[in-house]
Amino acid sequence: PEDLLKALNLMKEMNLGMSKRSFASGVVVIQDDAFDDENMATKLAELATSSIKPPHATNNEFVALDGERVGGITVMDVSRSIKMSALLANEHLLSAEQMGLLCRDTTIEGIRFFPNLFNSGDYSVYSKC
Repeated sequence: PEDLLKALNLMKEMNLGMSKRSFASGVVVIQDDAFDDENMATKLAELATSSIKPPHATNNEFVALDGERVGGITVMDVSRSIKMSALLANEHLLSAEQMGLLCRDTTIEGIRFFPNLFNSGDYSVYSKC
């Protein structure tokens, strides 16, 4: 493993199209150089928005991606939807929160992420609740 870690540090220099990325939590991944955090954060914000008021919802019900009527997205929702590990999904959710696109609700049932309406000032999704 030590040789691999040393090789990861050289990937960017060698222009291989991939490089090592370390998240604030200490998680280290190999990432495509074309990857864009802002695009991922936007995708997660759209996913969170769709969980609040999807097209099939009636009477302004909050419907989670798995069909429960609670709204917001969890790490597992993102993991299943985007087909990535739960660990990486968690890192991307935290990154999107850091960018101000998502906000979290931590309860005894776990953590759910919602679109950050505090930044946009657009509360219309909740106007009829």
